[in-house]
Amino acid sequence: MLKGPRMTEFYRLYSSLPLQEPPRAVAEIDLSALRHNYRYLRAEAERSSPDSRPICVVKADAYGHGAPACVRVLLEEGCDFFAVSCLNEAVAVREVCRSEGKEASILILGYTDPSLARSLAEEDLIQTLVSAEYADRLLSAALGEGVSVRVHAAVDTGMNRIGFPAQDFRSVRDTVKRLAAMTRQRTLRLEGVFSHLAAADEPMGSRGEALTHKQVERFRAVCAGLEAETDAPLFYHLCNSAGTLRLPKDLLDGYRLGILLYGAHPSSDFSLPVRSVMRLVTRIAHIHTLPAGESVSYGGTFTADRSLRVATLPIGYADGLLRAFSGGRVTVRAKNGDVRVPVIGRICMDQCMIDVTDTDACEGDEVVLFGEDPQQLADYAARASTIDYECLCLVSARVLRVYTDGERT
Repeated sequence: MLKGPRMTEFYRLYSSLPLQEPPRAVAEIDLSALRHNYRYLRAEAERSSPDSRPICVVKADAYGHGAPACVRVLLEEGCDFFAVSCLNEAVAVREVCRSEGKEASILILGYTDPSLARSLAEEDLIQTLVSAEYADRLLSAALGEGVSVRVHAAVDTGMNRIGFPAQDFRSVRDTVKRLAAMTRQRTLRLEGVFSHLAAADEPMGSRGEALTHKQVERFRAVCAGLEAETDAPLFYHLCNSAGTLRLPKDLLDGYRLGILLYGAHPSSDFSLPVRSVMRLVTRIAHIHTLPAGESVSYGGTFTADRSLRVATLPIGYADGLLRAFSGGRVTVRAKNGDVRVPVIGRICMDQCMIDVTDTDACEGDEVVLFGEDPQQLADYAARASTIDYECLCLVSARVLRVYTDGERT
């Protein structure tokens, strides 16, 4: 760890090699911030829907934060429902739950090959039905294996990615009939129905808001149809992070918490008291003088118009610092105080350069890429024409994750 609270645990790529002291780059994961965010979001949801159940989304290794440690903390906080993207992620979460002696529902949001029906059953996982055709294939596989599989049906209300169609009266009617019939057989145990909002993070009054309301209306039509057709106790969930805060009356039986758990915002339209869970830091490896007229890095895209002090950092795009982040600002912990300086020239695979002219920065000084100023990550995302989610997920496995938890003694 470069600087900060005492390390509680860590994991890293290349674990067979000696651990560098200090490491070249670290993603510090503040588990007390994760606790804070979960408590805040749960409290906000409980204002309107005290009986609605939080589903913590820990796919993509908990958005790059490390799923095992995050799952353990969320289990401690009382979460008993997790969502992941695939079977491997689900099995990993199940193993954490077993190690903690806790029971939890685990929903696979994406596709699993039907030939793995036995694995789904043995690990007590919930598989998403991505279409009617997929449901038929999974049913056939489960029958062949002699197992029963828990399932939730995805309903396509406008995302147009996966799901049983529900874009008009006819498709809603047909989907309701198909799902109602499924509740009468036990090989695929239909326990829930959900949809995914495509634009809940868009500004109020935008086309995105109109699409969200349309999706809510379509999903509620499916729910009402199923309640009229069957007495089966189905679990309905629709809202993601943005929807949880924007649509308090539509939390239904459950709501899915994703990006906000980790202290980043779904879009610039949100400003909430969540805390960044990841802090990405490195150290200055080298400082040299760049004469006026000389350029920096590949392609010579930056040329000095005066003599500059340039510092090299041992972090680059192979660590998740995209080339598109060039021009963004980092924070140097210099002797006389923190200074914000720009990244200059193209970011390389393993290194990048910053302008430390007119500062007292020295070799070995800590540099914070993001995780303290909430706007820093958003600025990187804007430079890359992407979103905070991608920037977090791209922090690569070779960056050491170090976990701290101020609430643990």
